[in-house]
Amino acid sequence: MQVADGGKLRWEFNWSCGNCGIESDDGDWGQAPGFIRDLLLAEHGSSCIKTVDPDASGGKIMKAFRDIFGESMQEAKNSARDLKATGRSGTHVEARLIAETLAASGIAVQGCGPEQA
Repeated sequence: MQVADGGKLRWEFNWSCGNCGIESDDGDWGQAPGFIRDLLLAEHGSSCIKTVDPDASGGKIMKAFRDIFGESMQEAKNSARDLKATGRSGTHVEARLIAETLAASGIAVQGCGPEQA
């Protein structure tokens, strides 16, 4: 599972083995590891968002991506460009957290992609 708490992402992955009895409750703050994120996307689908105003502050958008995902400056610059141009796809929790973080900075987003057609 993935949740947003206090403006941060958190993921948890619980599993058990019926054969050997081992159980595990893994989890941490930040973006979920690739295999967990892939499972979330496969089970629940993705959400796509983009800015309503193509002239929205790139600096505020970059800060949101750095704060949420720990992206480098170049990664955040690319994410901001994509969010303004074509949109950003991710898990439902990621998209909601990006939208909420940007709204707090005065930047509105809208859905994009085939589900918005």
